Amino acid sequence: MIWIIGGTKDSRDIVDRLGGSEIIVSTATEYGKKLLKGLNVVSEPMEQVEMQEFIRSNRVNLVLDASHPYAVNVSHNAIEASKAEGVDYLRFEREMLTYDGGVKFTSMEELAEYIKELEGKILVTLGSNNLSYFKDMDNLENIYFRMLPVKESLDKAEKAGILPKQIIAIQGPFSKEFNIAIYKNYEIKYVITKESGATGGELEKIKAAAECGVKPVILSRPEIDYPWKTGDIDQIIKKVMEYEEA
Repeated sequence: MIWIIGGTKDSRDIVDRLGGSEIIVSTATEYGKKLLKGLNVVSEPMEQVEMQEFIRSNRVNLVLDASHPYAVNVSHNAIEASKAEGVDYLRFEREMLTYDGGVKFTSMEELAEYIKELEGKILVTLGSNNLSYFKDMDNLENIYFRMLPVKESLDKAEKAGILPKQIIAIQGPFSKEFNIAIYKNYEIKYVITKESGATGGELEKIKAAAECGVKPVILSRPEIDYPWKTGDIDQIIKKVMEYEEA
């Protein structure tokens, strides 16, 4: 059994490519599960102990981690669980983009301190997991948040004191033109983004920002020492086929 740790578009693309392989997919949220209709999908967040039990109970012999580049705990736990259970671990990691301009921060704490001092309208596209950092900011009324239109995200926004008029609840992907429209409509001067890669819509955000004179503020991708990693889906498929033939 191949266990695909999903929840991203990359994971859905990999599942589609693997076709008739014996697969079980896990996602951390019900929303992620809904995007994988018709498949053997389990929706539950797991720590290392739960992951080890999952591997044993589902007779997993290969773990394919295609979780989000910023899901650090998920990847760490999957690596350790794989080691403990003696199964191989493969990581699909989106390639990072290279571009000029903007300012980068390696931690959310540093980024939040920088944002506190900004003047002008700000668009945050970090998702809902970091919303607590914005609670009680003096310039919070100048900040807009683009996030998934799901209850969990909206609840987190409410707890952080974010008003409905500051929320752009919509699911991507977004084209450059769509981003331009958002920047212009809300008079955005800064866009806060992750190094999510082309699949995550980063390129379209940055191109639109360059065209509109918007400054990118970037939360750097965390560095993890993966046992094996590729950003090429063809290479992932080839590797999986080798395991199935062995």
